[in-house]
Amino acid sequence: VEASRLPDHARDVAAAFSRDGLVRIKNILPFEVAEALCCRVQSELEQRRCDGDPVFFGDVYGYEDSGHRWDLKLQLSNEVKVALVSILGRLQKVLETLRPSWQLTEMAAMCTFPSDPGQPVHADTSHVYDQQVVTIFVALHDIVSARGPTKMYPKSHLDGELHLGMKEVDEDSAVLCTMNMGDCVVMDSRLLHCGTANTSDLHRFLFYTSWMQPARRSRGSTNSILPQYEERFSLRAWQEWTSPGFGE
Repeated sequence: VEASRLPDHARDVAAAFSRDGLVRIKNILPFEVAEALCCRVQSELEQRRCDGDPVFFGDVYGYEDSGHRWDLKLQLSNEVKVALVSILGRLQKVLETLRPSWQLTEMAAMCTFPSDPGQPVHADTSHVYDQQVVTIFVALHDIVSARGPTKMYPKSHLDGELHLGMKEVDEDSAVLCTMNMGDCVVMDSRLLHCGTANTSDLHRFLFYTSWMQPARRSRGSTNSILPQYEERFSLRAWQEWTSPGFGE
């Protein structure tokens, strides 16, 4: 789906998302916005790794094992705000077709580096125990198959037998989420997925935000958001908290 078509096709996109647990959207970010945010993520990651403060990093599969995968909690910088204006301005109607109220529960960048081995197949939250969380992953550069794109398993978000380990995932059903710079994938957090190995000589940066019902924190989620932003930002009020002077 082209991002420009979202406002007029919100109901159809929401229906496809509910059915499959994911939807791909092209050109959610302009090139220059994605490029600026990519530079910001790289700068923040270098600084946070140097500082060594764990508050800026989420707990992800692979984080402890190799040092090639980092879940960087982001500040609400100007680059992040500009990106969110583009993303939420186009996706708000789709999300509100699914549910009237949403609260920001994650705002981070998933960063992998060459030789990252990938992840086991998992869901971020449980179909059996947790409420729905929606995560928007945005490519900050082209992500080809060698650069460690996410593999997702359509329709697995509602399969209780899979989540309880009563049957195996069907690898033939998997889709590899290669993307061009500025594209995004919207994913139900209950969907089974995994980061694949980064066999390239380049990093892979995904900017992501997650949204859930207000005051319903999911037990399975790592909630990658800085403490000062927890339970503060609603989708309905996004134009207020992404405005240039907010938080200064």
